[in-house]
Formats: sequence, C-alpha cells, structure tokens
Amino acid sequence: MARIIISAGHDLKDPGVVALGTTESREMILTRNEIVKQLELRGVDCIVVPDSLSLQDTIRWINANAVPGDVALEIHGNAFNGSLRGAEAFYIHGNDERQLDAQLLLNALLQEIPELPRRGVQPDIHSPNRRGLSFCRQVAVSSVLMQLCFIDNPQDLELLQNQREKFAKGIAQGLIKWSGQTPKTPEFPTINIFIKKQQKYDEKGILINSNAFIPVDLVEMLGISLTDRKDIRQISYGNVVYVKAVDLQDFNIAASWENQTKTVILDSLPRTLLEDADQIMGMGNTTESQLKSFLEKNNQDGLKQFPDLPRLYIEEAENEGVNHDVAFCQMCLETDYLRFGGKVKPEQNNFCGLGTVDASAAGATFPDPKTGVKAHIQHLKAYASTDMINEPPIVDPRFDYVPRGVAPSVYDLGRRWNPDLEYGNQIMVLIKQLYGVF
Repeated sequence: MARIIISAGHDLKDPGVVALGTTESREMILTRNEIVKQLELRGVDCIVVPDSLSLQDTIRWINANAVPGDVALEIHGNAFNGSLRGAEAFYIHGNDERQLDAQLLLNALLQEIPELPRRGVQPDIHSPNRRGLSFCRQVAVSSVLMQLCFIDNPQDLELLQNQREKFAKGIAQGLIKWSGQTPKTPEFPTINIFIKKQQKYDEKGILINSNAFIPVDLVEMLGISLTDRKDIRQISYGNVVYVKAVDLQDFNIAASWENQTKTVILDSLPRTLLEDADQIMGMGNTTESQLKSFLEKNNQDGLKQFPDLPRLYIEEAENEGVNHDVAFCQMCLETDYLRFGGKVKPEQNNFCGLGTVDASAAGATFPDPKTGVKAHIQHLKAYASTDMINEPPIVDPRFDYVPRGVAPSVYDLGRRWNPDLEYGNQIMVLIKQLYGVF
C-alpha cells in the first residue's frame, strides 16, 4: 500500500519568504504538522521529511526511504510584491498522470478553502525556474509541489493562519485519494480525568498520539469558552467533541499526567504565578529542588556533570535581579536539558549559546560552571535592563555589544538572541511546564 511522504519545503536554516512578520518556513512547518495530524486521525500512513534537510538532502532522504508506490508532496508559500493571491500545483512537464495528481490535490484544497483563488496546475517548466523543479524531477516516486498561497499577501496569509486546519483537511483528503489508502476509523484509548480541589470527573478523555484530550463539556464547566478561539484545535470522536488538555494553558489551567492510572490531572494555577512569568527582570518562583526535578524529569543524567547548576542559577540571578525561572528554562532549551549535542560542548561551560567578539564558530568558553552561569545572567540583564551590573566583573564577552533594555520580555528575544520568531514562545512553553502546565 502506498505511503504519503510530506516535506515542509524549507529547512530550518532557510526561512524562505520573509514577509508580514512571519516566514515561509514557519507557516509551512505549522501547516505540515496540521496535515500530519489530519492524516493520523484518519489512520493513514505518512512519513515526515526532517526539517533540518536542504532541498537536495530532502530528495536524497526521500529516495533512500521511499518504496515503489509511495507518493511525495512538498508544500511552499509564494511571493510577488504582495500583489498576487492563490494556490497552484506543479508537476513534471510531459507527465499526464502527474498532472492529474496535481489537479486532484489542488481541487481537494480549494473544496475546503473556496475563497482561495485558483491559479491552476502547471508543468514545472512554468515555474520561476524554467528548467524545472528538482522536487518534481529528481524524487524517485510520484511527486507534486504545491504553492499554498502568497505569504506576502495579507489576505492569503490571514486565510492560511486563521483556517490552517481547513487547509490541512483539504490537502489530507487529496493525499488520501492520491495514495489510494483507505482511511481507518481510529480507536483511541480512554483515560481518566481528575480535577484538583474538586473530584474525579466521571466522563472519560481520550489519548491521541500521547496527548490527553478532554470533552469540551468539561471545558465549559471550568468556565472556559472556546467559541472565539479558532486557534485551539477540537476533534470529534464518537460523536463527542474533545479539546487537547495542554491547550488550556492559555486559560491558566495546568494539566499533568499520571501514567500508572492513565489519568490527566487538571488544576487552576494561581494567576499571579503566570502574570509576569515572561519578564526577564524579577524574582523566580521555583526552588532549587524544583529546578532539579524539572531538569531530571527531562534528562535523568542532566545534573551528573553539573550538580550545582540549579543553585548557581538562583544565586547569580538573584545577584542581578534576573528571573531565575526564565534563565534556567532558557538554559534547558539551549542545551537540550544539558545533553548539548551541537557545536557547544559541555566543557565550555556555555549554557546559553553565547558567542564571542571574534565570531568563533564554537562560541564562548568559560573556566567553570559558575562563570558560565554568571555570563548567561549578565547577557540576559543586558537585553532586559539598563541597570549596571551589581556583581562585577563582567564576564559576558558580548555585554557591551547589546542594545541595553530592548528585550524586557522573553517574547522580545526572538530575532535578537535567536533568529527564530518563536524563540520566546519556546522558552515560555518550558516555563509553563516548570510551573506545572503540561
């Protein structure tokens, strides 16, 4: 039986089109993820191309992993001075069968999004690269490339961002027809629901791809209305509407998981706990033991080499008035919970990816963990505050090169500390997990 192979088009180092506060790679990865969810909900086999691969590496990866009969789709966003709109699909020139496949995919998309202009299906020699598209020509199995919309057009981008699930449904339906798979009605395991400070909830939830989903009736009972929240995904299963428990974090609801009893535990967090959680300057809320538990939960060997790191973060952050919860979670993100694995090595004592003045590829190196933590805290303070350093010397090699006070919130660090627009959100996810938001 044919499998579906899907690529988001741009690797993580190549943003593609950059326009209107977003990037092509971000929008395509989010859309690809939603397509995969739609396929999995229908019990359809799909393979995701890693986002770390360039175009040629993507083609090599597909050719190495595909088997005869598989189908491959790559999705892109388009751009043309913000003046054009619509979706189109490209197929290898001269292949009538691929032309029909491209038409099938485009029709399925536009059936779900009829307000999206139709630009038709095109042979790949009609693309900007008149010599043809590598994805259409070099992939060994049947392949089509789709341009879903124009990222630099406000109407198209708004349509994609607000109706991403519909985009995904349409494409998923087209892929299922193209691959010839027969969707299966999935059977999801049931889970228990417990509401802290109240009682066990009699109705069951379901577990989908290791994510806890709870009935929407319970969400309403908790005083949460989702009628205006198009960004929160709902699914229908067994004639009951369910919501992913983790999506309730925006409403100050923590969700934890008890594996032994297969129970999702819901709890209301004190509003003050999350009120200023994104602020870099301020006091952290967690203790040393909580920081240790959080790190070891995500990497049980994380503290073997750096046993004093939680204490050092609390002490150095307190010296400079920096929120140690923010700093510690940023460290976890940058080092993958002290697994490292990138260019920075553990022996560098560089816990936040600090660079050097001379643009060394390896980044900065510090003599011991305490100095490395101190440099991290100083660099955060440089971004978040105009105040002087309380505890000199300044060991951050780039302290004097930071425009002081431009990033008081973790949300301001994207495109500054890290080129990813979502960098601040990634840190906040870890902070919420630290505070008990699943």
